[in-house]
Amino acid sequence: MSDYIAVDWGSSNFRAMRIRHGEVVRSVASPKGVARAPREALGEILREELARLGDEYDTRTPVILCGMIGSNIGIIDAGYQSLPLSFKALTARGVVLEGVLPNPLTVRPGICSRAEHEICRGEEMQLAGALTLCDARVFAAVGTHSKWITVDRALQNVVSLRTIMTGELYDLVLNHSVVGRGLPEQRPDDGRFQDGVETAIAIARGSAELVSELFRCRGRYILGEIDAACASSWLSGLLIGHEILSGHPRGEAVCFIGAAPLLRHYQQACKLLDLPCLTLEAEAALLAGLNKVFNDAV
Repeated sequence: MSDYIAVDWGSSNFRAMRIRHGEVVRSVASPKGVARAPREALGEILREELARLGDEYDTRTPVILCGMIGSNIGIIDAGYQSLPLSFKALTARGVVLEGVLPNPLTVRPGICSRAEHEICRGEEMQLAGALTLCDARVFAAVGTHSKWITVDRALQNVVSLRTIMTGELYDLVLNHSVVGRGLPEQRPDDGRFQDGVETAIAIARGSAELVSELFRCRGRYILGEIDAACASSWLSGLLIGHEILSGHPRGEAVCFIGAAPLLRHYQQACKLLDLPCLTLEAEAALLAGLNKVFNDAV
């Protein structure tokens, strides 16, 4: 397996990884996200950050950029590949970018479903890796904007994409609305998480509405039904439960991709809902995807 440098450059953070024989041998990270710098400064930031790799940086080493750096606010707009999309196209190297580095440099496009006005940039690399690590048909890259993606294994195609804004909605309600105002320091509580999942079940059955239950989180702790210090656990259970019930196909396991602490919540909710699931840590899926992209393109 050949060597390369992968740059995962999102809105908030930058990370470069020196890959040798398929493994990360050195990485550097910073808060210099795409949205935190003017577009004309991104090339210089890239050069400065790669220099931090020290002896592991070589101007002959191919570099792959993925994430928001390939968006309309990035160093170049690499566009979106439309679904249905073949696995081969998913793992193509991307758009060649010249004049920024002495290295061979390419930028990964995102994927989209035009009919549903759905876009995805970054998580498609996790999907590319997950396809090589498990045999699921339905994947959910969970986080700020959870991406639910369905593939057709027989046709070797990515066929559908759906975004559920679980993480961002949780943050907005808890930290930027009256629902969370005045709350004490929060602590995890499995019982309150389960209560939230049970409310999500009521919503799925039509006996409750999400927009009302979000505010009733405040009513629950103000009226003493739950401890105010556990409001975040209840809200987490509600939103994760609602996401799973909205996207899970029921008859087969969904492969959830994400950070280990978050995956535990999804596993807990699936267990409460009696729905099958698999999990993959995002780091492992991303590395496998990047390796697949690089080796398919050489």
